[in-house]
Amino acid sequence: MNTSPWLLLVLFVAIAAGFFLGRMETRRRRRIRRHGPGLPSFMSRDTAGSPRDHALEALLSSTDTDPDTVDTHLAMGRLFRKRGELERATRLHQRMADNPELPETVREDAALELARDYLSAGLLDRAEALLQHMVDHGSRHAPLAMRQLMMLFEQERDWHSALSTGERLLRRDASVAPVLAQYCCELATRLGAREENARRRLLHRALTFDPGCARASILQGQLERAAGHPERALRAYRRVRRQAPHHLPLVLDDLAACYSDLEREDELFDMLLDLSLAHPSSALLRRLVPLLVARGGEGEATRFLTSYLQQHPSLEGLGELATLALGSEGAAETAPESPNAQAQSLRLLRALTERTASTGYQCSQCGYRATKMHWHCPSCKHWNTLAPRSA
Repeated sequence: MNTSPWLLLVLFVAIAAGFFLGRMETRRRRRIRRHGPGLPSFMSRDTAGSPRDHALEALLSSTDTDPDTVDTHLAMGRLFRKRGELERATRLHQRMADNPELPETVREDAALELARDYLSAGLLDRAEALLQHMVDHGSRHAPLAMRQLMMLFEQERDWHSALSTGERLLRRDASVAPVLAQYCCELATRLGAREENARRRLLHRALTFDPGCARASILQGQLERAAGHPERALRAYRRVRRQAPHHLPLVLDDLAACYSDLEREDELFDMLLDLSLAHPSSALLRRLVPLLVARGGEGEATRFLTSYLQQHPSLEGLGELATLALGSEGAAETAPESPNAQAQSLRLLRALTERTASTGYQCSQCGYRATKMHWHCPSCKHWNTLAPRSA
């Protein structure tokens, strides 16, 4: 029996239409799963055929007539912002903040959300004006507004304004004090070399806010050494041990220079030996080993390092031990390759430890890694969370 070409065409169109409709239904179900069943039906593009802008107008109008649903509207505005629909979020929160029929507490909630919308959109001047208004007029969200202002000023690197706002917040929240110490340090680093007294005052202020601020002590040490006061610098650097032992590698070169200026190199050895036992560190070990060799020879240094690594194993320490076993590092580099299998193994071990040993810094909050020290994490924006990575 011959099949009509028209019948084949109709069957083909029917199959294609079924496939197309199936794809549309699958997409619609995915949207429903993604947005969740709790969202109002007018949030979907294909609900009742109404455009989303019309749906938003309906939502805005409902804030005027039904104040009992304000929590839903605030949640909807946050959802808009999270999805990047900042214009819709801003319009919704602005309408609520300006609505005199809503309770004052609700309007304050909407104003805070509106400021966050502005921050997300990069409209920092509008966000600053709104947050400052909340602070000046005693909003119940004033502490949150001050914290948002501090973050805004950090972004703009306006440390004077950040410090001024933080001091107002300090009266309500003492936990902000370490951040204020960091602001003082930022200001001190921006002053010229001729402004020594102003820098001293700022660093003293930082330590008043946070006696445990190692950064302020490090900056004090650098300032006093540059001014020709090695004894003062030494006192500042030695405070770091009590404040933040993991930051000691940052000041080892400066400590050694201070002891040298004061002609007290023996004290440097005793201090490094004490520190390496109390606060094990690869940087301390690298500084200590040459001094051990100079004082007692390679044999004594090898015995100390072997005992040390049994208690505090590290890749860099193992590399130092391999270097000692090969002789002095310089001689090992210039000497001809030994056919001795043990010497070859030691060279290979040293090369491997040099390549695999940890270097740089890592944030304890977000895990961000950097090759240089950052007092303000570039990733999570927390202060004083980066530390040397352990080997």
